[in-house]
Amino acid sequence: MAQAALDVYGFELNLSPEEAQARKACEAKQQKRAGKWETYFKQSKLPPASKLKKYCREGIPPSYRAWVWEEVSGATKLQSEHMNNYYEAMVHQGQATSPSARQVELDLPRTFPSNAWVASAEGQSALRNVLLAFSVHKPDVGYCQSMNFVAAMLLLCLDLSEERAFWVMVALIDDNGILYHDMYASDLVGTHVEMRSLEELTYKKLPKLYKHLQEQQCEMSIIATDWFLCLFATTLPSETAARVWDALLNEGPKVLFRVALALLKTSEAVLLKQDNVGLLLREIRQAVTHTHDRDKLMKVAFDGIGSMPMARIENYRQVKQEAVEFEMKRRNARKNLDHALVTSPQDSRVMQVEGISGVADRVRHKYGK
Repeated sequence: MAQAALDVYGFELNLSPEEAQARKACEAKQQKRAGKWETYFKQSKLPPASKLKKYCREGIPPSYRAWVWEEVSGATKLQSEHMNNYYEAMVHQGQATSPSARQVELDLPRTFPSNAWVASAEGQSALRNVLLAFSVHKPDVGYCQSMNFVAAMLLLCLDLSEERAFWVMVALIDDNGILYHDMYASDLVGTHVEMRSLEELTYKKLPKLYKHLQEQQCEMSIIATDWFLCLFATTLPSETAARVWDALLNEGPKVLFRVALALLKTSEAVLLKQDNVGLLLREIRQAVTHTHDRDKLMKVAFDGIGSMPMARIENYRQVKQEAVEFEMKRRNARKNLDHALVTSPQDSRVMQVEGISGVADRVRHKYGK
């Protein structure tokens, strides 16, 4: 039996002839770009800012990703601000005290099980160490499901180095990190904000598709939550996802919005023909899974979406943050009310006499407005 073809990161390739041809063309362009990066790598010096953005958008050859990602993400600087053995110390502390250890252990075998290295004893150990170390480095976040895929992708792209993966993960998620704050909070409030901001951008950039999604009652969170939480690592082919990360780590989260809109735009004609949520999700997932032409995707993302300054996204975020926080407070108040009705005999008697409003007044007084 013939051995399945693997991509550069060890994931199985099942390509149509057209997809194989597109991937081959991308590989050829990547080889041509390698010479540019080699010059700077030998000097241990990144390209000047005037060229860096262009080069990252065009794609970083896999052999140079570890060096470039550490530099452009700020991971190298973050590491220099801590003691020499900080990562090792966090690993030991995480193994001994992390409240997330049980959930991490459950998620390890679920993380890219088809990837031979990730599924191996070595890969599982490396992934465990990175996740536990991060969980005690940033205890207010700890561990959130989906971070396992981000960490695994980092390991694969960063020469299987635990320490490099840890520090780039810190650069992504830490306070003042690359990603929007609270993306991985227990209530995912930051992710909710990003989904609503993406929905607003879809309304502006793809109004026909936005209207169709609204008519089909297909919320953006159903489509794109995994895209943002896993940074496309579980949806796009790994080589395409890494290409997205080339720009993300250099330019920041607006790249996630551009790529999301590019995926929606390139699938718009097909999506507009679907008349229910199930079919919409099937078509977009199918399209994303087969996006092997990474050059085409990134061209649409940066040349086919139009102007999208970060200031506009920040304005959307501010408005959406307020709305999400209000809804979270209202939801928590309702939970508190339900809890009081179920658990408090006193409130049950009050309800018999004063009705639901009497109980609600007591709960508001107890838990705050």
